[in-house]
Amino acid sequence: GHRGESADAAHAAKEQGNEAVKAGELGCAVAVYTAAIARLPPAASVAATEQKPDPHALLRSVLLTNRAGAFLRIRAFDSAVADAREAIAASPGLASARCQLGTALLANDMHHEAYVEFAKALQIEQDEHARAKRGRNACLQEMVRWRSASAGLRFQARFFLDVSRPRGSTRVFALSDIHFDHRENEDWVHALDDNAFQDDVLIVAGNLADSKVAVGRGLTALKHKFRRVFYTVGNHEMSITHAEHPRFPDSIAKLNAIIAECDELGVDVFPAPICEGVTILPLYSWYNAEFDEGDPFPDRSKHDKHCKWPMDADLQVWKYMAKLNEAFLAKPYLGTVITFSHFLPRRGLPFHATSKSAAKVVGCEMIDEQVRAGGSKLHVYGHSRMRYGQMHAGVRYANMPLGYENDWPKDTERRLMVVYDGKSLCTQDWGADGEPPLGFVKRVMYAAVFKMPELKEAEYRKLKNAVQKFKGVQASFDILRVEHEAFKDVWAEVEKGENARASSSKAPLARGMTHGLVLVAEDASQLASVFSSAAYKEFAPVANSQSKEQCAITAPLGVDLKHEKRKDPVLVLYFLRCRVDVSADSKEMDQIDKAVEAINGNQSLRGLVSVGLQPTGFGRSPHRAF
Repeated sequence: GHRGESADAAHAAKEQGNEAVKAGELGCAVAVYTAAIARLPPAASVAATEQKPDPHALLRSVLLTNRAGAFLRIRAFDSAVADAREAIAASPGLASARCQLGTALLANDMHHEAYVEFAKALQIEQDEHARAKRGRNACLQEMVRWRSASAGLRFQARFFLDVSRPRGSTRVFALSDIHFDHRENEDWVHALDDNAFQDDVLIVAGNLADSKVAVGRGLTALKHKFRRVFYTVGNHEMSITHAEHPRFPDSIAKLNAIIAECDELGVDVFPAPICEGVTILPLYSWYNAEFDEGDPFPDRSKHDKHCKWPMDADLQVWKYMAKLNEAFLAKPYLGTVITFSHFLPRRGLPFHATSKSAAKVVGCEMIDEQVRAGGSKLHVYGHSRMRYGQMHAGVRYANMPLGYENDWPKDTERRLMVVYDGKSLCTQDWGADGEPPLGFVKRVMYAAVFKMPELKEAEYRKLKNAVQKFKGVQASFDILRVEHEAFKDVWAEVEKGENARASSSKAPLARGMTHGLVLVAEDASQLASVFSSAAYKEFAPVANSQSKEQCAITAPLGVDLKHEKRKDPVLVLYFLRCRVDVSADSKEMDQIDKAVEAINGNQSLRGLVSVGLQPTGFGRSPHRAF
């Protein structure tokens, strides 16, 4: 018959094409399928004239699918992709068309796009279409290598952007758990200063929003505020909302779609330098039940029940996420490395315990192994819903969750955290207006204690007057221990415990030291300016001549001291000089870390006592390196 008049002829031609494929006559098969498609009424004209479904949709889809298969076998991959897409448009429920498109995309190194098609084919075929399952598994294996066409373009477009940017020209801020789909949080993001962060970088450590649409809106808003945004997903992004079920067959498909959206928005999901000598390394992550030392078995309540995985949720998802990082960890990174993940990387970090089984779904120790394998000196994480900044075994761990409105005290403005200030790593909270909050803890502390038992009142006044002239720092010089009236009750209580513990020694708590100097400066250069000032030259000769013994340390300060309206805390400094063989990653230092974590984890002491273990000095001297 004439063109467009014979469905029976098209069906007969389809059988001829199938025979040609079996015989290996692929060119002939393409020609026969093409002729068969031409015999059907065009789908567009059917829809336009009759306003009803195409009665030949299934046959049209099968013919296009078969021709796509022939194109695949002659390695005409682009033609195969085009035919398979048209076949799906004609009949979205044809699993073989999805498989054909997945195969063509996989052949074109479009692993992430191919994954979605195979996963949808499996969704259609409830009995698990064998070809679809093989294709999906092939995509999972390829995706961990990051060798797809899109991954190559992403690396070329993003990695070298800032490799020559001067080191002091940018800062790095961190946030997690933004929950942009909550109105008050969206308002907070939009209220961030439009100009203050235009030279800076933001790390978003997961749980930006639940839906992909909200993730895109949140990233768009943040990109307007910051020069670059680095992002990784959390468990909220991996949950599939009711509206997303038709689009995403599982959580890996949603992850791939979010990564594609990041590419469109210019958001970083790969490691990249952000200036000379500083690299940011994102880490994909998931939790495992072994994080709960007391009961290392999966949570029966299925914490993230709206996540859907192509693998065992308890035993394999965390391993797959870790596998996604291996290609990045195999590369060498020079200078300072900042890593980030959504989930907690090590036991002992505080988290908001919502249930007895909370420890099973908050972290994974494999993350910390990868943090250290990447040479990181500072790791940002999320999920805990607790602000934190502390060093453990040579790595600083930091979390600044925006969280929910009731997670913050009513009289406290919600803030960001700066983790790199343009000169060095730090953990300071920072205002949304681009300014540090009033009363924030400055970053570098210099503390010196002196044994001056014979210091006379005149010399004491001279020293105090000199300290009051120190410019640009918070400074205090005062009497230590019970000699100071204000501390009598405090030290009496403390010494009870000290003397009870130290049965073999009755030495004074402060080792005979009588006076102390504390300086808190914004950075090392500001502290250096004090030591070279005329006021310090007044102080030093008197202090040195009157002191029989002295000890000084310099240490970074983080966000561990809270800016709340409460009585000033008592600061106790305990100096340790470690043996030469005790390094930051040694067994002995790990034991000290665990002791510190045990104190901070004691529920009866929470909110009353906070212990921080910090390296002191610069090099081997307290402040001579200035």
